[in-house]
Amino acid sequence: MLEFMLNIDHALMRFFNNSLANPAFDLIMPVITDDWFVRIFFVTFALLAAVFGGKYGRVTFLLLILAVILTDQISSQVLKPWVGRLRPCKTMDLLHVLVDCSSGKSFPSSHAANSFGQAVIWCWRYPKYKWLFILSAVIISYSRVAVGVHYPLDVLAGAILGTLCALLIFFIMRQTGRLLSTGKALDNKDKLYIITGRK
Repeated sequence: MLEFMLNIDHALMRFFNNSLANPAFDLIMPVITDDWFVRIFFVTFALLAAVFGGKYGRVTFLLLILAVILTDQISSQVLKPWVGRLRPCKTMDLLHVLVDCSSGKSFPSSHAANSFGQAVIWCWRYPKYKWLFILSAVIISYSRVAVGVHYPLDVLAGAILGTLCALLIFFIMRQTGRLLSTGKALDNKDKLYIITGRK
C-alpha cells in the first residue's frame, strides 16, 4: 500500500512539476514560495487585524501567532526528523527545480502547514475573506511542488496538519470560553448562595 501511494506521489510530482511547467510559473513560483514572501503576506494581514480590528482583531492576531508556532514546530521539529523523507530535488532526476534544494527533510511541507493553519484561522475569524486565504494557502502550497522541493503528498500532509492545528486552537479557545462563561455566570447568580447558603 505504501509503495502504491509513493508511486502515485512520484507520478503526480512529474505531472505538476514537469508537465505543467511554463514560463509564467518559472517567474512567479520562486517568488511565491520564498520564505520572506510568505511571512510578509501573512504578517501584513495579521497586523492589519491587530491595528484596525479592535479587541477581536488583537485576539485574532494572537491566534495566528499561536497557529504558526504550533504548525511550524510540529512539522519542522517533530515530523520531518521522524519521517526523514528526502526532498524530490535530491532523489528524482530531470525535475524542473527553480530554487536551491534545501538540506532539510521533505515530509510534511512546513509551508503548507503554516499556510493552511493561518487560512483556517482566518476562515473562522473573518469568514467574509475565507476564499482569499484558502486560495492563498493553495497557491503557496502548490508552489512547493512547482519549484521542485516537495512532493504532492508532502503538501497534502502539511495542509492536513495545518488545518488540524487550527481546529485544535479553535477547540481550546471554545472550551476556555465556556469555562470562563460558566465562572462568570456562577459569580453573578450564585455568589450569595455559595457564601451564605441563601438565595
